[in-house]
Amino acid sequence: MKIHKLTDVGKKIYREWLDRRTPYELPPKELLDEPLNASVVVDVEIDLSKIFKNRFEFGKYIDDLLCENFDAKWLLAQKNDGIWEWLTIAYFSQFGKKMSKYWHYSIERKGHSGSLAYRHLARTSFEMYWRHGPEALVMLSAKMPTWGDLSEQLTSRQNVVYHRAYIQTANAMYMKEGEPLTGAANRVKPMKKRKRGDTTGKGGVGRLALAVRRLSRTYDTHTLQPSQMMELLPREFTNFIAKASAK
Repeated sequence: MKIHKLTDVGKKIYREWLDRRTPYELPPKELLDEPLNASVVVDVEIDLSKIFKNRFEFGKYIDDLLCENFDAKWLLAQKNDGIWEWLTIAYFSQFGKKMSKYWHYSIERKGHSGSLAYRHLARTSFEMYWRHGPEALVMLSAKMPTWGDLSEQLTSRQNVVYHRAYIQTANAMYMKEGEPLTGAANRVKPMKKRKRGDTTGKGGVGRLALAVRRLSRTYDTHTLQPSQMMELLPREFTNFIAKASAK
């Protein structure tokens, strides 16, 4: 089937269905190709039967299909949000295995603290692979229906998500054999809840963002290779760096 884009009518039907859907229910089939609901926007065939191990594989698949002949920025523009919602419907048997917040399936650009478009499973999988290539694995290693804390921490801040050297370093430090290392996504507890000697979250991906911001005062961190970045990081990252060096 060729890649379609939801019309305004299709978007309305889809969003109403999301609001009332039940576990394991699939979207109405007419959203895929009924002219009132969707129209062909890209003359490229996709394999609706394809199964993806994780969102990294999905992002790579769409990138391989489209980016040779189409501008990624055009594909990601707000006017084309319907493409990503249609792709979500096309693979909803994989994306929709869990009952998650609607913004993982329908692009929401007006959250209480700004746009939530970055939380869309399909769109962000493509964008992160397009921007970072193989190093996007650290953000996209979760299974198709799962957003995940690593995805949230790495994509919710613009100063992080577009920083190629940061993402390359995070991928080198926190991934092993395609899976995130234990503790990579842990967060440091607030002082009131932290017991003496509790190091939970130290050296994790959230702390890396803070460390890189501090290094940026002295170095042009955008030009650093992962090995150079790791040499400059404080001692709290020693354990993860040692694991990365042992790969």
